[in-house]
Amino acid sequence: MDSALAGQGQIVSVVGEAGLGKSRLVAKALQMAQEKDFTVFGGEAESHGVNSSYLAWHPIWRGLFGLDPTLSKEAQIRTLQHAISRIDSNMIPRIPVLGPALQLAIDDNDLTAGFDAKLRKSSLERMLLDSLASRAQDMPLVLVLEDCHWLDVLSRDLLQEIAGSITNLPVL
Repeated sequence: MDSALAGQGQIVSVVGEAGLGKSRLVAKALQMAQEKDFTVFGGEAESHGVNSSYLAWHPIWRGLFGLDPTLSKEAQIRTLQHAISRIDSNMIPRIPVLGPALQLAIDDNDLTAGFDAKLRKSSLERMLLDSLASRAQDMPLVLVLEDCHWLDVLSRDLLQEIAGSITNLPVL
C-alpha cells in the first residue's frame, strides 16, 4: 500500500485453497486501504461469466464513472459523457465502445460504427486506462477483482493492460 501511495502501482494476488481466510484477509486489507484514503472499487468474476465480456469489471468501471444503475440509460450516458469530458473531450465520440465494460448499451455513432473488433477493443482499453490514470491523479485507488480464475478472456486482457500501465500511478 505504501508503494502504491508513493505512485508505484502494485498488483497483489491472493491465492489459496477454500476456507483459508482469503476473503477475511482481503477485507482487512481493504479496511486498511480506506484508512489510508484509498478509494476502493471491486468486482467479482462468476463461473457463468466466462462467456460474458468484462463481467467482473462492470461494477468497477460503473463506480469509477459514477454511473447509477437506477437511473435511465440516457441519464447514465449523460453522466458518462460528463465524466469523460473532464478527462479528455476528444474521447467523447468514442464513448460507445465503453458499453461492454459498463454493462450499458450505447448506440454506435458515425465514428464507432466503422470500428472493427480489434479497433473497438484497443479503443476501449485505451479509454479505460486513461480514465483510470486521471482518477488516480485525484485519489489513490484500489481495484479488487475476486475469483479471477473465472475471468473471461477480455477481462483477463484488460487486467494485463492495467498491470502494465499503473507502474507510475497510486493504484493497487
